[in-house]
This record gives sequence, structure tokens and C-alpha cells, in this order.
Amino acid sequence: MNNIETNPMTDKSLRAEKQVFAGIYGRLFARYISHHAEGYASFLALAVTRELLSYSRSDEKMQSFIRQNRDQIDQEIKLLREDTAIRRMITDAMVIKIVFQRKQGGCGNDDTCETIERLKELGLYLEGSQPPTPKSFIQQASRFFAQTPLRPPIPPLNT
Repeated sequence: MNNIETNPMTDKSLRAEKQVFAGIYGRLFARYISHHAEGYASFLALAVTRELLSYSRSDEKMQSFIRQNRDQIDQEIKLLREDTAIRRMITDAMVIKIVFQRKQGGCGNDDTCETIERLKELGLYLEGSQPPTPKSFIQQASRFFAQTPLRPPIPPLNT
């Protein structure tokens, strides 16, 4: 008999976090592709998304990209102050992460608590009237992901 129990809510929350990541990446890629080459737009969207959600582990190629493009990444993060949808999802994802960590005994080694402070400093943390519940976060993440463009819009032809 298997001693490891899986909590369906935790599995759904992890899936929701992945949907938030993919949704942010997709939206940023759609923005950046209209101004940059596809490879650069993809790396930039990935770097900004990873930074917003405090995903620190990356391969050497991504670390090199981040070092070489630090100013551009910081500028793109500042521009997100105007994007309420992305701000809401980042904020809720971090709040839900803290809720689950506290349920499991504290923040541990994760930098989520520090990430919220950083989001506040950057002007990206979006105050709400009440914190998200796991169920509301899962539903909101699903909608956010579903509304993310799969491909960037095709620019109009200049005739």
C-alpha cells in the first residue's frame, strides 16, 4: 500500500500555478514579438516571467541572457504596473503559495515572503478586498490561462 497521499487541492493548485506561469509568458511573448525577433522575444518573456514569480533556477543560457539584458528586463517589469490582469495573477499566486507554506509549517527556504515585499517595492503588488481562496485562485488561473493568446496577433499589412 502506498504511504504517500496526494492532496487533490494541492495538485490543482500546482496546476494553477503552472497556468499562471504559462499565461504570463504567453501574454508577454505576444507583446514582445511585435517589437523583437522571435528568439529574443521568447527569452525576454521567459526571463520576465521567471523573475516575477521568483523562479531562480535556470540554465546557463538563460542566466547569460539575464546578465546581458538586465536593463531591458527591469524596464519590462516596470511597464507591468499598467497591466492589472498580470499583477492580479502574480499577487494571488504569491499569496496562495504563502498560504500553502504556512499550512505546511512556515515559509521554509522559499523566498515567497520576500517576493511579495519585492512586488510591493516594484509597484506590482495588487491589494485586494480579500485574499484569494485556493478554490478561487484555481478558477481564476484557469480563466487567465484560457484567455491568453496562443499566438501573437498578426500585425496588419502596410499597404
